[in-house]
Amino acid sequence: MDSQSNKGRMGITQISLFCMCAVIVLETLTASAAIGPSGLFWWGITLIFFIVPYSLITSELGTAYPAEGGIYDWIRRAFGARMSTRAVYLYWLAGGLWMPAGYILFAGMFARVFMPELSLMWQVAIVLVMSWLTIAFINFKTSVGIWLTVSGAIFKITVIMILGIAGFYHLFVHGPANEFSLQTMLPSASSGIGFLAVIVYNLVGLELVACMGKELRNPVRDMPRAILLASLAIAFLYVFGSMGILMAIPLENLNLVSGIVDALGPLLGEGSPLIILVCVFFMLSIVGNQVTWAMAPSRAAAEAAREGELPAFIGRWHPRNNTPYWANRILGIVSTVITLVYAWFAQGDNANMFWSIFSFSSACIIISYLLFFASFIKLRICDTSTPRPFKVPGGLPVAIGCSLLCMVFIFMCAMLFIFPDLPKGIIEWHHSGPILSGVIIVLAVGDIIIRRAEKSHEKLMQAVN
Repeated sequence: MDSQSNKGRMGITQISLFCMCAVIVLETLTASAAIGPSGLFWWGITLIFFIVPYSLITSELGTAYPAEGGIYDWIRRAFGARMSTRAVYLYWLAGGLWMPAGYILFAGMFARVFMPELSLMWQVAIVLVMSWLTIAFINFKTSVGIWLTVSGAIFKITVIMILGIAGFYHLFVHGPANEFSLQTMLPSASSGIGFLAVIVYNLVGLELVACMGKELRNPVRDMPRAILLASLAIAFLYVFGSMGILMAIPLENLNLVSGIVDALGPLLGEGSPLIILVCVFFMLSIVGNQVTWAMAPSRAAAEAAREGELPAFIGRWHPRNNTPYWANRILGIVSTVITLVYAWFAQGDNANMFWSIFSFSSACIIISYLLFFASFIKLRICDTSTPRPFKVPGGLPVAIGCSLLCMVFIFMCAMLFIFPDLPKGIIEWHHSGPILSGVIIVLAVGDIIIRRAEKSHEKLMQAVN
């Protein structure tokens, strides 16, 4: 499956937009803005010390090993089959865990604009319908999925630009809704540092495009350029959008689910056609984001199943559409179960439901990145024979330093998702307990599934031989 030049559909523009759709998460833009003015400090630190080395590492791995499995292939080369399957299992399953959170925001936005009295149960019904529509899209044809991701990126860019422009308009006409001073911009334990994990999470996903190996026209030439272009655009858009929210909404009035509409409402008037258009774009961008995070990891999981490291049925591909339809269906089932479980405990609060599911799913997926960055170090040291058309500049010490920096950010991110008040020396077990328990259960169940799949594959190979 490795190739330097393919007849795929995705060139630099499509790769850049795919990366932007994967990485830009409008669903959590208000959460990252909730850090307040001090978020600008954390954005700067994270962009310099995380996104730059992360982009370099992804470009090197993607061009040195341009395989369909992406992160699965890289970790497998570095640490073997079982470890790579553990990472891919988390990477893939998190798509189903994250899907309800995205569509909770979709339903909340729909209710906020079109049906303000819509109950939580009806919003849950919307989440279930949209989850299975997403599975239908990515099971149909890869070209449909790619089209949705590109469209999603365009919608995201449009929403952020309108939001940022509206926020700065509010600044010039009415002044800022929050105080911007040296004191408020400096970080502190009381300034919402628990949301710092959202910033890191908002910047992961660049490596997803490597899972689309056969769809890339020329990965060696196009991927480094596209990732660099996407990274610069992503950094600008996140900061611009967050600033727009902070200019328009006082922190105490910021709602994690409806914050974007709240920011535009005072500026354009409630019920303004432009607000409705922005909300429609926002909801469509959520669809694109869910398609991206379901389509690419499902392909990696299917590759693992083909190698006998996950149950064989996960690796079944549709004979006509050439999509991993069983891997996709399982994400739909996971999304349905998580939606119903959290709806039971949400007690009518969709913001609480969103944040709980988001923290749980994000903690699961972010753990897999520890292996991703560790695999880069291992391959750089042990696999010196593989040509590297693009290399992290500065030699081995800089390459290792970049990877260790990223691992520190990822570990901190995982801890903050599970224990958001840890910087204050507080652990609220009523919040952290269910998330930590869920992560442990997911890891344990995954290990059981992987070991059983390995045994079944071994028996099959023995029978064949």
